[in-house]
Amino acid sequence: MIIQRGTEEEIRPDQVRAMAHGVYYLAGIDGITEKERELIASFLKEGGVDLDPDSLAKIPFSLEELLYSLDTVFLRKTFLKVCVLMAQADGTVSDAEMAELRRVAQALGVDEPLDALIAELEGTTLS
Repeated sequence: MIIQRGTEEEIRPDQVRAMAHGVYYLAGIDGITEKERELIASFLKEGGVDLDPDSLAKIPFSLEELLYSLDTVFLRKTFLKVCVLMAQADGTVSDAEMAELRRVAQALGVDEPLDALIAELEGTTLS
């Protein structure tokens, strides 16, 4: 599941780690499911980051690190889309998850409304 920006560009390991950490943080709002843990583990492995998802829980989440690592609008929107899909993976998106997603989107400076990103993902799932 490596996200490619162009034909030859892949996201860097620090970006993979930052995205996985952010996804783990947001998924943890209503409790990490085994499916979510497996998806995050797969993302880390495919991104060349030798870190297991449970190790992410031991590292304080830093919005500043996320802002620094996700240095383009493309990466920030991609991150938010992955977060939305992960939030939907357990069948429900809690109010607390939505509120935090909105806060993170605002902090990332993504002008596109979160509802528009959600609508764009209609029928898409992580697998």
